[in-house]
Amino acid sequence: MVIAVLTLLASLGFAPAFGGAWFLLAVAGGLIVGIGSAVLARWLDLTRLNALLVATAAYFLLGTAFALPEAAFAGVLPSFSTLADLARAPVFAWRDAVTLSTPLLAPAYLAVLPYFAAAVTSLVAMLLLLWVAPKRPGAIWPPSLALLGPLAVLASAIFVGTEDSVAGVLRGGAFAVVALVWLSWRRGLGNIASTEARRALARSRALGTAVIVLVAAVITTAGGYVASATVAEQRVVAREQVTPPFDPLSHTSPLAGFREYSKLRPDSTLFDVTGLEGGDRLRLATLESYSGKSWQIADPAATLASTGSYNLSGRVVPSDPLVTSSSERSIDVTIRDYSDIWLPSVGVPTDVNLAGGSLPDRSGDFRYNARTGGGLITSGLREGDSYQVSALVQDLPVEGQLDNAAVLDLDYPAMPSAPAALVERMQSYIAGETSPYLQLKAIENALIAEGFFSHGTASDSVPSRAGHGLDRMQELFDLRYLVGDQEQYASAMAIMARQLGFPARVVMGYAPEQISADGTTEVRGSDVTAWVEVPFEGFGWVAFDPTPEQTDVPVNTTTDPQSKPKAQVRQPPQTQEKPDELLTSADERRQEEEPDDEETWPAWALTLGISLAVPLALFLVPLLAVALLKRRRRSRRLREGSPDQRAAGAWSDSIDRFAELGYPIPRRATRVQTAGAVHPSLVPLADRSDRAVFGGDPVSDTDLASLWADADAAVAEARGSVGFWRRLRGRFTFRRAPRPVSWPRGTFWVHRGAARADRAGRDRA
Repeated sequence: MVIAVLTLLASLGFAPAFGGAWFLLAVAGGLIVGIGSAVLARWLDLTRLNALLVATAAYFLLGTAFALPEAAFAGVLPSFSTLADLARAPVFAWRDAVTLSTPLLAPAYLAVLPYFAAAVTSLVAMLLLLWVAPKRPGAIWPPSLALLGPLAVLASAIFVGTEDSVAGVLRGGAFAVVALVWLSWRRGLGNIASTEARRALARSRALGTAVIVLVAAVITTAGGYVASATVAEQRVVAREQVTPPFDPLSHTSPLAGFREYSKLRPDSTLFDVTGLEGGDRLRLATLESYSGKSWQIADPAATLASTGSYNLSGRVVPSDPLVTSSSERSIDVTIRDYSDIWLPSVGVPTDVNLAGGSLPDRSGDFRYNARTGGGLITSGLREGDSYQVSALVQDLPVEGQLDNAAVLDLDYPAMPSAPAALVERMQSYIAGETSPYLQLKAIENALIAEGFFSHGTASDSVPSRAGHGLDRMQELFDLRYLVGDQEQYASAMAIMARQLGFPARVVMGYAPEQISADGTTEVRGSDVTAWVEVPFEGFGWVAFDPTPEQTDVPVNTTTDPQSKPKAQVRQPPQTQEKPDELLTSADERRQEEEPDDEETWPAWALTLGISLAVPLALFLVPLLAVALLKRRRRSRRLREGSPDQRAAGAWSDSIDRFAELGYPIPRRATRVQTAGAVHPSLVPLADRSDRAVFGGDPVSDTDLASLWADADAAVAEARGSVGFWRRLRGRFTFRRAPRPVSWPRGTFWVHRGAARADRAGRDRA
C-alpha cells in the first residue's frame, strides 16, 4: 500500500508534460501489474524469475486497456499495433518525451511511459519486500532499497516534465514524510513480551511520527516560500537541454523550386482541402534567412528565439504569441500529387491530427515551429495521406490602424548587401513616408504598379528567368520594366524591408483561385504563391502582396540608360548560370550530373568485368598474401642462422608444408618419431637433419643444398598423393606445426623431453 501511495505521489509530476490527469489510469494499471504480479507470485510460492515472467505477461496483457484504450480491440483486448507500442515505448518513449513539445498526446505510445515506470518500479520494490525482507527481519536496508522504486518515478517525472511543477515542494514533503514514517514502523515491536513495554514503545514511536510530520510541515512551508522566491524561474528540465537531431537546412528551400509548380506542373492536383473560406491561403513554409542565393529557414544552430526551430511535437501544437485572431478554421487535407516534407496548413495551427494514410504510423516524424506556424514531416508526405488542422486566422488591419504602429524588433539573421539598383528603387518608392507601415505599403503599391507578371512560360509575352538570388534581383531592377512572378517580387520586397531594418520574412504557399466553401477545393500547381510578412507591435504579423497582375509587358525591355551615377555597391554573386534552373527539396537529391564527353565502356561490359573481377580478387588476393608469407618464411630459414640452424630449417619447412596439406603432426615428438607418424618420405630427411644438428661435424653448403632439395622432393611426393581440394587448401593455408627444436635469443637448443625420447629410440634401435 505504501509503495502504491508513494508511486502515485511521484507520478503526479507527469501532469504538466501530459497536459492533464488522464495518464493516472496508466499509472494505476502499472501498479496493478507490478504489485499484483509480485503478490500473486509470492502467494503461489513462485521464484523471483517466475515473478518476472508473470509481470511481463501482465504488462502486455493489461497494457492496452490501461495505457492505449483508444487502439484496443473491443475496448480492452490488445492488438498487434498496441503490442508493438508496448514493446517499443520503454526504448523510444524517453527520447521522444523530452524532444516533443507538450502536451504529449502523440505518438500514442507515449502514454505507455507512466504505465511502464509504475509497473517496473513497483515490481522491483515488492520483490525486495516479499522475497528479501522476510529473510532479514531486523535489517533496514531491504525496505530502504524498495523506496528507490518510487524515487525513480519521481526522477522520471522531473526528467520528462516542463518548467511547471505540480506542487513540487508539497509533493516532495509528503513523499518524505510517508517514507520516513513507514521506515520507522517497518521494524515492528521486536521480541518485547511485556504488554506495558510494547505500549510504551508504540507511544514513543507515535510521538516520533508526530514530530516528523510537524518538522516536515514546517520545512515544507518554509522551503516553499524560499523556492518560490529564489529558484522558481531557475527550474532546469531535460527537454530544454535536448536539441532534436533533425536539420531542416539539409532540405532545399521550397522557394527555390517555385516554378517547378507554376511552370512545369500547373495543372497537377497537389492536394484536396475542405473547410477553406474565401480569401484563405495555405501556408507551406516560412523563410527568415537570406543568403544572397535563396531565402531559406533560419539556421537552427543560430538558436535565435525569434525564429524558433522545428521540434518534435504532438497533436496539440504551441501557437505563435504574436498572432492576434478573432476567427478560426478547421480544414481536412488529403495529399495527391505532392511529395515534399512541408505540411500545407492554414493560419496558425493549434491542433494537427495526422489521421489518414501512412501518417499515423509516422507521427514521430512530425516537427513544428511555433514561431513560423509551420510544420513538416521529415519522411515526406505521400499520396493518400490525410490530416486535419485546427488553426487561428490572423486578423487583417483596417485602414489607418497601423499608420503609426511600430515594427517589432526581432533578432533575425543578417543578410548580404542588396544590389545598388534595388536600393535606389526602394528609396524612390518610400520618399516622403516616415511610418513603417506606410513605407511598406508604398513599396508594395509601387511594385504592383510598375511590375509585370510572367512565369516565363511559352504563353508569356516575354521571358522571365527563375531564381531570387542577388543577381536575379539586380537584373529585375536593371531592366526598363520589372518582369517576374511571386518568387521575384516577394523576395525583392522582403530585401527592401530588411534594408529599412524591418524583420521581414517570405512565406511560400498556395492561394486557390476558386474555393468551394461547402465542398472540396483542389489545390493545383498553378495556385502556388509567395508573400511577405512583417510583425507590428500590438497586432502581429501583417501580410503584403507585392506581385502585380498585369501581364501585357511592352516589347522593349532593353536596359534603361541611367543619367545619374550609381552608388558603389559590391556586385552580387552569380547564383544561376542557366536561365531556368529549377530546384526543389526533392529534386536536389536527384540531380543528375552532366554526361561526360569522353568515351565510356558499355554498361554490359562494366557489369561483366565487375562480375568477373570480384570473385577473382576474392580468390587471388588471399592466395597472394599467403604465398608472400610462405616465401618470407622459407627465405629466412634458408639463409638466416648458422648451418645447423638452416639444416633444422629444412626439416621445419617441410613439416609445415605437410601440416598445410592436412597431415596431422604429433606433439612433443622427435623428428624421427614425427616422420614415421606423418609420411615415409620424411624418414630420411629426419635422420639427416638430426645428424646435421647433433652430429657435431660442420655442415657444408653442398649438404645444406641437398637437404633442402630432399625436403622439397618429399613435399612434392606428398602433394601428388593427395586430392585437388587438399592441395588447394594447402595453398591458402599458413601453419606452423609443433616443433621439437627452437632458437631463443639466437641459440639453437633441443627440448629436454624430446632429446631424451630421441636417445631412447636410438638405443632401442
